[in-house]
Amino acid sequence: MLLVVTFLAFVSYAALLPVVPLWAAHGGAASAVVGSTTGVMMGATVLAQCAAPVLFKYLGLRQMTMIGAVLLGGPTPLYILSDGAAWILSITAVRGLGFALVVISGATLVVVLSRGGRLASSASLYGAAAALPNIGALAGGVWAADTWGFSTVFWTTGLASIAAAFLAIWLPARTRGNFTMIGLSEIGRIAAPASIFLLTAAGFGAMTTFLPVAGPTAVEASWVLLTASLALIAGRLAAGMLGDRIGGGRVLITTVLITGLGLALISQALPHQSALLITGACLLGLGFGAGQNDSFVVIVQRLGPERSATASTLWNMAYDGGLGLGAITLGWVIGSTGYADAFLIAAFAIALFGLLIHLIAPGHRTRR
Repeated sequence: MLLVVTFLAFVSYAALLPVVPLWAAHGGAASAVVGSTTGVMMGATVLAQCAAPVLFKYLGLRQMTMIGAVLLGGPTPLYILSDGAAWILSITAVRGLGFALVVISGATLVVVLSRGGRLASSASLYGAAAALPNIGALAGGVWAADTWGFSTVFWTTGLASIAAAFLAIWLPARTRGNFTMIGLSEIGRIAAPASIFLLTAAGFGAMTTFLPVAGPTAVEASWVLLTASLALIAGRLAAGMLGDRIGGGRVLITTVLITGLGLALISQALPHQSALLITGACLLGLGFGAGQNDSFVVIVQRLGPERSATASTLWNMAYDGGLGLGAITLGWVIGSTGYADAFLIAAFAIALFGLLIHLIAPGHRTRR
């Protein structure tokens, strides 16, 4: 049931990740504002996650999931009332609050419900349920908006989240998360995997936000996003199988380098070299998907399963903060360099910072 609820809630998230920036561009927004649509969504998400100690104290995991799904999808049809920047960003901020509740409760439930020694595999299944909507929604949202209009996308994705809230009634009723504060030494143990994962998320957030407006046709953009989505799921499942065998954290540096290479290929392929765009998207999705699973497992392992709520919250902050940071930063760079050069700069920055973090904290790998 957790996988079903997660799938439906993420339909709204995945479909609108590229469609809301398109809606803002439809209203004549500059690139910085287009990037801010993703940035505000993720900023509101991270802000709500900062309130996790209070949320876990007063809400059960089922309640958090239900409230979060309603906030994520309920306001979505209101987008159609205006394509003005202030209106779009206001609705997006509310949805970001709901998304925070969905992701921190879901990731915590994964740890609670997983069997001993199967955390990596359980996390990969949860990640696949969260990523599967990307196949139809992330790629199809852009095509559907171009074919049937934005209002169809906004209504459909809103109803999917409401359905998730209804089905969440069947999640475990008395399950709660135990959020505990951590000290500087514990922050130091998870800083490297969280930072490396943040970089892969930044690359994915930049691509999903700006690719649809960077020159490819709606059909080309849909195929590229579909490829990235399939690769994301493959990367996450593969990392899950490896994680249970060789331990968490072993492939993190590889994920950030693959992500950087994918962005570099996309930069050289814009706007219409479809084969190269798809290759770059495939590498980007693989890096981001594998980075999701490997970083989650190592953070949980280093903080301990008894701190599953803390670990899932901090991991989600890296996830959502990275998506928003990548979109906002690239939006500002595009204003000075154009799309292709901005993607290339992002590729080098992500790979370089990933290598530096790896060298500064060489002990970030866990051993069984």
